[in-house]
Amino acid sequence: MPNKPPRAVIIDQCRAMQNAIEKIFPDTQHRWCLWHIMEKIPKKLSGYSDYEDIKSTLSNIVYDSLRKSDFERDWTSMINTYGFLENEWLSGLYINRYKWVSVFVKDTSWAGMSTIQRSEGVNAFFDGYVNSKTTLMLFTEQYDTALRGKVEKENKVGAKSFHETIACISYYEVEKQF
Repeated sequence: MPNKPPRAVIIDQCRAMQNAIEKIFPDTQHRWCLWHIMEKIPKKLSGYSDYEDIKSTLSNIVYDSLRKSDFERDWTSMINTYGFLENEWLSGLYINRYKWVSVFVKDTSWAGMSTIQRSEGVNAFFDGYVNSKTTLMLFTEQYDTALRGKVEKENKVGAKSFHETIACISYYEVEKQF
């Protein structure tokens, strides 16, 4: 696709890169790398006494929100619960939530990508299936093959789990059902 801008790109939070993309590719959608944001959590929040709870809460909000309203509600609750009203880093993330939270960027096709890190991203998923010379037609075929392989692995793990008993960690009957 020579001389055509990309439809979507993933970048870190570099302001210069963001400005360049907006100027050079005004119709290109871009999002921030989720891995880079989540990697900053220890540096930005580890000084709080409830750090482990905060990290878990933030991860759940970011990864598990299915609707924008869920994210908004849970984010507000987190900010109030932990007293983050004056936290500049979290305030900046919230203002820019449309650039990095999956529930806000799902109107653009990202082919399952949310990160630019090879070890954290989709590149590792496609290793052995595609390379720089792969045509779009071959990519779609290989994509199907890769997905089938992933489903097969998940099915094997699922079948294996039916034959294993996982020790319960509580005495509640509801846990024994699973």
